[in-house]
Amino acid sequence: MANRRDCLLGVDLGAGSLKATLVGPDGGVLGQASHPITTESPKLGWSEQDPETWYAAFCRAVPVALAAADLSPERLAAIGISAGAHTQVLLDAEDRVIRPAILWSDQRSLAEAQELHARAGAAIIATGYNKVNPTWTLAQLHWLKHHEPEAAGRVHRLFLAKDYLRYRVTGDWHSDVSDSVGSLMADGATGQWSAELCGLIDWPMESLPPVVRPTEVVGQVTEQAATDAGLMAGIPVVAGGNDTTVEVFGAGAVAPGQGAIKLATAAVLYRVVHGPSVHPPVSCYPHVIPELYYTATGTNSCASAHRWLRDTFYAPAEDFDAMDALAAKAPAG
Repeated sequence: MANRRDCLLGVDLGAGSLKATLVGPDGGVLGQASHPITTESPKLGWSEQDPETWYAAFCRAVPVALAAADLSPERLAAIGISAGAHTQVLLDAEDRVIRPAILWSDQRSLAEAQELHARAGAAIIATGYNKVNPTWTLAQLHWLKHHEPEAAGRVHRLFLAKDYLRYRVTGDWHSDVSDSVGSLMADGATGQWSAELCGLIDWPMESLPPVVRPTEVVGQVTEQAATDAGLMAGIPVVAGGNDTTVEVFGAGAVAPGQGAIKLATAAVLYRVVHGPSVHPPVSCYPHVIPELYYTATGTNSCASAHRWLRDTFYAPAEDFDAMDALAAKAPAG
């Protein structure tokens, strides 16, 4: 029985940290760990991360989670990875990262988003199911072509954030329908890349990965990743989805009318629908379950604002628990 494969490893690459969670055959959490991720803001309104730090965090968090669960990696039946939507990683012909990844919270592409909406807003919504703004990859890449044309010209392969981390673990090059639609460069009905939307920014279609369903197995843990992260080579890895998509599914919202709320770096309110429900600026994404979609709306500043409050107004020795204790002393109202 010691060699049975009946446990799962879920990894979420968040804006502030990478979390690794081990789940047992009954669905219970066996162990978990996290490792911080640093966001750089070289200019006002910019948010960037070094993609190489994601894999380093993966290699730090996974062994700690396995130790916390007292679990052998031989027990793992599969691994799934999620991350925030929209964040792109650009590789050159030698598979080198060209520049830091622009995050979903980045606001530098406001002018490009406004120009795209003025020029083709109705077509973007009709095809991509969402209204363009600086959060979406389409606007971010439009900014890149305007302001860093040399970098844009060297792009050989594009990854979304969770896909790049999975690439470091397996070597595969795929994306899933939630991240393709989340880029605003794909057809919302099929999840496949849209020549019409990519053509708006003259983005080369050959740089975009094959698109599959989130549950499809797309690779296996390589020998190198097994050594780096304390895993076992050959463990199947599924495509996964962007964070909001797996959150809705993981919360149990699996039928039309059901919903969920997330309070993390961003705060999001979700509702599951049958078929697309397109009402910009409310977002619309494919669900993990075929034929279902979900709508989402929220704010980019939730736990990030909480962390800012701690870092700005509280002594270094104080943590969130100390803040909660202070708040508990305040009368209602």
